[in-house]
Amino acid sequence: MDDLEEPDRTLRLGAGDDLGSSALSSEFEGQHVIDPFEAGDLTHDTFGNHDFDFGPDVLRTRVSETEDFLWVTANVDGPSGEVFAGAEGAERYDIVDVAGIPIGVTGVLTPRAREVTSLGNATVRSPTDALGEVVPDMRDDGAEVVIVMSHVANDLARNEIAPNVDGIDVIVGDDAAEKFDEVVEVNDTILSFVGDEYDFLGEVTLEVGEDGIESFDRSVYDVSEEDMEPSEAVEAVADFYRRQVDSEVIGEASVQLNCVSEDLRTGETNMGNFVADAVGAALESDVVIQNGGGIRTNTLYSPGDITDLLIRQILPFGNTTIELEVSGQTIHDALENGVSEVESLEGRFPQVSGMEFAWDPDGDPGDRIDPADVTVGGDPLDLEATYTLGTNNFMADGGDGYSMLPDATRTGAGDTTISQLVIDRIRAQSPIAPETDGRISRL
Repeated sequence: MDDLEEPDRTLRLGAGDDLGSSALSSEFEGQHVIDPFEAGDLTHDTFGNHDFDFGPDVLRTRVSETEDFLWVTANVDGPSGEVFAGAEGAERYDIVDVAGIPIGVTGVLTPRAREVTSLGNATVRSPTDALGEVVPDMRDDGAEVVIVMSHVANDLARNEIAPNVDGIDVIVGDDAAEKFDEVVEVNDTILSFVGDEYDFLGEVTLEVGEDGIESFDRSVYDVSEEDMEPSEAVEAVADFYRRQVDSEVIGEASVQLNCVSEDLRTGETNMGNFVADAVGAALESDVVIQNGGGIRTNTLYSPGDITDLLIRQILPFGNTTIELEVSGQTIHDALENGVSEVESLEGRFPQVSGMEFAWDPDGDPGDRIDPADVTVGGDPLDLEATYTLGTNNFMADGGDGYSMLPDATRTGAGDTTISQLVIDRIRAQSPIAPETDGRISRL
C-alpha cells in the first residue's frame, strides 16, 4: 500500500479472517499478522470467523497487543452484551479525521460464525440489526462518511444490509472470496468486493462535498501481477516470522494428494482418507468423522517430497482429537449434517474412516442417507448400538453444524494436533500412496 497516492488522506482497512488458517497461524496464533499490519500502517480491522480459530481468549490477547490500529465491530458481543474485547481495546466504531472530514468506520461478522469457528462466550448479532443501531450513532457523533468493513457474504451485504440500513456510504470486504470487477451500488451505498487471501488490493477514492460523497473511483490490484514493491518494513517483519518456522522433508508421496476444496466438500478424497485414518489409528475408535473444510490449500499436489511445513499448511487449525461415545443414530445424524449443505460447498462434508456410506444428492437436507446404506467395520449400522467416534475438538464442540455431538460422553482426547499425527504417520509409512476406496459414494 506504500505505492498508493496521498497516504495522509488514506484509511488502510482490513476485513477480518487475518489471524487464522495458515501454517504460520498454527505456530504463532495470529501474532505473525498483527506485527506486519502495524508495520504497514493499517488503521482499522474487524473480526472474521477465522480470527476466532484459536478461541476468544487468544483473540482478546491479540487485540490487547495491538498498538497501532484499531479493532472495531458493530455486531460481535462479549458475554454481557458489551463489545467483544472491549476491555482489550476494541470499539463499536471509530471516527477519524481524514483531510478534515470525519470518517466513521465499523465492521460486521457473518452471523454463521458460530457454525464455523470457536466463538466460545462471544456472540454475533444480526449484522443488519446491529448496523441499524450503530450507523445512526456514528452520524450523531459527527461522521460525514460511514464505511463498513464487511466479513459477511456479499449477497447478504447486497440484498439485506445495504437495502435496509440507511446512511452507509461504503461497504468493503467479503466472506465469500469473490472478486467483483465493478462496484455494486445499492441504496446510495458503494459495495466493493475484492476476494480474500490477500490476492487483491482494493482502492476506493471518494470525492466528498458538503452533501456527502459526490463521486468515487475504484481500482483493484492483483498483488501477484502488479508492479508493486513490497513494503520494506512489512517484509522485514514477515521474514522474521518465516525464519522461525523450520521445514524439513518428512517423507514422500508416490501418488497425487488431493486437497482440492470442492472435492473435499462434495465427496471422498485420498487426503481426506489419510487424515481420517490417522485420527482413527491414534484413538483406536470404531469410526472417524472429520470435516472436509479442515483440510486447506485447495491444491492437487504432484507426487514427490512432503515437508512438515506443507502438512501444517494443509492442516492449519491446530485441532486436536476427541473420542466420543455415541449411538448409531447419532452417527447417522452426524452424516446427515455433513451432506446437508453440499450445494454450498460447506466445510462440514464428512471425510470418514472405519465406515462406508452412500448419500443421495437429490434428497432433502436431513434425508439424504438411508441408515441401510451405512456400514461400520463392514457391518450394517445399528441405530440402537453404541460406538466410539473419533473427531476433532471443533466438531465435538458443535462446529460446522454438528450440534448432535457436544452432549455425547467424551471417552478420550489427545493433546497432539491432527497435523502432527499426520506428520508422524507420513514419517512411519513413507512413501505414502493413499487411495479412495469407495467409503463414500453417491447414489
